[in-house]
Amino acid sequence: MATPLFSALISAVHVVGIAGAVSFSALRLVALRRRDVDAIRFADNGNGMAAIALYGAGLYRLFGELEKPLAFYTANHVFWTKMGLLAVAFLLELYPQYVVLPWHIRVSRKLPVEPKPGQIERMFTLAAWQLPCLLGAIFCAALMARGIGLPKAPASTEASAATATAGQRLYEQHCQACHQADGRGLQARAAADFTASPGVLDKSDDELMRSLMQGRSGSIGTMPAMSPMLSEAQLRETLGFVRERFGAGR
Repeated sequence: MATPLFSALISAVHVVGIAGAVSFSALRLVALRRRDVDAIRFADNGNGMAAIALYGAGLYRLFGELEKPLAFYTANHVFWTKMGLLAVAFLLELYPQYVVLPWHIRVSRKLPVEPKPGQIERMFTLAAWQLPCLLGAIFCAALMARGIGLPKAPASTEASAATATAGQRLYEQHCQACHQADGRGLQARAAADFTASPGVLDKSDDELMRSLMQGRSGSIGTMPAMSPMLSEAQLRETLGFVRERFGAGR
C-alpha cells in the first residue's frame, strides 16, 4: 500500500494537471480567437503537459488504488459521469492535435506555418466544447469528495428528525457518506464495515477516539482527522451512536 505522503504527492500532481488543463484550454481559446499561431502552439504545449499530469496521475490513483479501492469509484454513478466527460474532452483533442503537430514539426525545421482554410475555426469550436467538459469533470470530483453518488443502503431502523440523538445526527452529517447508513461502508469498499466480526468495533474506545481525532490510513483508504472539526465530546457522542447502532449489542 502506498504511503500517505506518496498518495498526497500523486494527488497534488493530478490537481495541478486539472488546473493546467483548464488554464491552457482557456488560453488556447483566446489564441484561436486571435488566430495567433505562436500562441496556439504555446497553449498546445502547455495543454499537452497538463494532460499527461491529469490523465496519468488520475489513472494511477484509480488503478493503483492509492486512496480507495477501484470498486468504491465504479459503484458511484457520478464517477462514470466524470469519466465520460474526460473521455469526451480527450476525443475533442484529436483533431487539434492532427492540425497542430505538423505545425510543431514545421517550426522545428524553420519552415513557415500556414493554417489551411477552416482549421482554426474548427479547432475553436472543438476547444469551446472541451472546456465545459473539463469544468464538469471538476464539479463531479467535488461531488464525489462529499460522498454524493454512492448507492444508499437503508438503515436497519430509522429515527425521526425529532427523536434522533446528537450522535446520530453527527454520524449522518460527517460519517454516513462513506460508512453508509447501514454501517457496512458499501461492503467495506468505501470505508470500514462496522458490522464485521471481528472488526473495527472490537477495539477500545481510546483507540477508536485516536483514529477519529487524528485520522487513519489503511487498505481501504484514508479517513481524515475529525479534530478540530468536532470536539472530543461530539466525537464520543458519535462513537456511542456507532457502538449502539452497529456494535455486537445492536
